[in-house]
Formats: sequence, C-alpha cells, structure tokens
Amino acid sequence: MSSHPSNDPVAILTELVSFRTDLADGNERALADRLAVLLRERGPDSVTVGDVPRGDGKAASYVYARFGSPKLLVNAHLDTVAPNASWASNPFSAVVHDERLCALGAADTKGAMAAILAALAEKKPTNTGILLSGDEEYSGVVMRAFVKSPLREGLTHAIVCEPTNLHLGVRHRGLIAFEVEVTGPGGHSSLADATPAPLVTLAKVALALDGWAKRHSLLGPPGFQGTCMNVAQMSGGTAFNVIPTHARLLVSLRPAPGTKAPAICAELEALVGSIEPLARVIFIRNNAPFATQNIVAFERLLGPCAHPPIDLGFWTEAAVLAASGIDAVVVGPGNIAQAHGPGEWVSLGELAQARDLFRSIF
Repeated sequence: MSSHPSNDPVAILTELVSFRTDLADGNERALADRLAVLLRERGPDSVTVGDVPRGDGKAASYVYARFGSPKLLVNAHLDTVAPNASWASNPFSAVVHDERLCALGAADTKGAMAAILAALAEKKPTNTGILLSGDEEYSGVVMRAFVKSPLREGLTHAIVCEPTNLHLGVRHRGLIAFEVEVTGPGGHSSLADATPAPLVTLAKVALALDGWAKRHSLLGPPGFQGTCMNVAQMSGGTAFNVIPTHARLLVSLRPAPGTKAPAICAELEALVGSIEPLARVIFIRNNAPFATQNIVAFERLLGPCAHPPIDLGFWTEAAVLAASGIDAVVVGPGNIAQAHGPGEWVSLGELAQARDLFRSIF
C-alpha cells in the first residue's frame, strides 16, 4: 500500500482513486478497510467497518470513526459510477495536469474524503462522527441503514460532501421513479378489435401523467417550479401480429423542496387507477426532497463558504439524514459538471481549500 504525507490531500486522493468502487466491478469493502486504517492513525475513540446487503446480492460497505460523543456528522461516499467508455486515460490512476487531478471519483466524492483525512491529520475533532459510506450512487442502502442504527444516536447536524465548488448547498429536489404494468390475455392480432391492448392503455396513462405535470407546472417555490416529470420508457410486445400480454411504462419526477412526496405518490397512483383499475404501480425510487432547517447554525460552523447558500440540481443523501431528524447541508470540492463523465477532475486548489475548511470545522 502506498505511503503519503498524512495532511496532503493530493497524495491521499491519488491512493483513494486507485480502489475501484463502482457497482459494476468494484469492491467497496477493500477501500473501507483501507480507510479504517487511515482513520485509526488519526486517533478516534472507535472505528467501525461494516457491510449492508444490497438488492443485487453484492454488499455495500462503510467505515465510521467516532470522536467523543458525536453531535456533528461529516459524510462522504466512497463509491462511484462505472467508468464511462470514453475515458482517454486509466480512470483508476490519478493524472495531475494544469493544477487538476483527473480520475474517476476525484470530484464525486473521493476528493472530499481525501480533504477530510488530511484535515484530521492536522486537527482532532471533538464530538464528531466521520461516515465514509458506500452505495450512494445506486440505492442508498448504507445511509438508510445508518440512520436506523445505534451509530445515529446523538447526531443533530450533518455535513454531506458532494461537488459544490465549496459553496453551501441547502435545497434540492427529491426523486420519485415508478413503473406501471398492464397485462392482458394477448393473442393473434386478427382478434385485436375485441382484445384488451396493454400498450394502448399505457399510452393513455402516459398522456394522463403528462397532462398532470403540465397542470402542476407552477408548483413549488421559486427556482423549483414544476415537477420535472419524465415519461422515460414504454415497452412490451413481440411482433406486429401478436397482441401483447404485458406492457410496462417507466416514469420519474422530481418534487420540489417542501413537497410531501407520499401525497404525490398517492395522487399519481389514483390517476393511473382511474384509467386502468387493474394496472400495477410499483415505486422503485422514493427519495424525499431536501431543505436545511437552520442555516444560521451552519454559517457559524462553515464561515465564508456559507455565503451565499445555493440550491442544487441533483439529489443527495442529505435528504435521508434530514428525514431522520438530522439537520444537514451539502458542501465539497469539485463541480457536479465533472462528475460521472470521462476525464472527471478536481482542482488542486479546491482540495487544499477543502482540507482547510474541514480543519477549521474540526
């Protein structure tokens, strides 16, 4: 394993990105075990490493370091998306050029992890928990398990690291995704005049959902008006002369901060039922929207980077923490525009600034 100065975020990040932690072929536990070693070197009262089962059969991993009796949680996620095929270099080998470090996860969010570790080498915090968690990019099982575990006890505030160029993110939309399934007897297309047509039924459902979205185009506070309804996919059938027995519609929307997601889900389910009572609605994502409750408390903690606070265009696990009663903000080095794409990078200057920010917090 490589060695590096304990307070150098560039050297630490160079090591962290060498661990492949994407869903496709990664191993979150290997990185979690290495992070546990690095955290123990920084003198916490305890370090916990664990796994959480995921729906696809693979395990998601995490490491949690406790300093004192934590009231504040600092979180970054250790997983990444799979590497885009258009990478011009090895996505798991850091390349430093023009004051940028390029590698998969450099911005989202291994750069934040490196800054946190570098800061901990310079300043040991009190009453703080450090959670480096997996599965953020897929289904969020680690964070959802964390807020139900004894490790959550006593926490009142959280800083969730995502690439915001070190601006303070205080609001973002939720994310709801669902499938609508319709079945029928199927058969030969010569009997189509008298046989239920699942695809036609779903076409009517899709138009009704689109109409619902248009009627709610002004819903939400300034900056978050509308629902971002996306009728994403319709599938079913096998051939032009066969009436389908099954059809499926995939839909997503992004409710604004302050929206009651359960009420929207119930309304959409009722709308589908009004068109086809036997349709099956399956919610596959139901991520709540997010808004910081007390920005002033974080302004005292974070200093200049708290002004002015910004809205975010992407969902984060701050919403999961907030739903459990932990007030949160989102901040970290890097820009979301560089995340997930080929050539992902973070500036060396922001890595150093992030280290200094976390040192100040600690």
